[in-house]
Amino acid sequence: MKILMISLLAFSALFSEATINMKKCELLEMSQYTKLFSCHKIDYLVEYKIEADLSEEDSIKKITMITPTTQKVIKTGK
Repeated sequence: MKILMISLLAFSALFSEATINMKKCELLEMSQYTKLFSCHKIDYLVEYKIEADLSEEDSIKKITMITPTTQKVIKTGK
């Protein structure tokens, strides 16, 4: 989970036009398997696998980056 948060913050820093004010970042847990991370003007919709195998390190199914004008899948699970 820590790696996910670090990578999301790195992506938002790369795509942001202005300096990110960390106080404006939010996490919204939409369901047990879906979370929305929102920083500045970029949102990340993270979908987790429902039947995650314990031997798998990565339980993320898909990460979608959402901006006011675009929507792009930046990671899909196996």
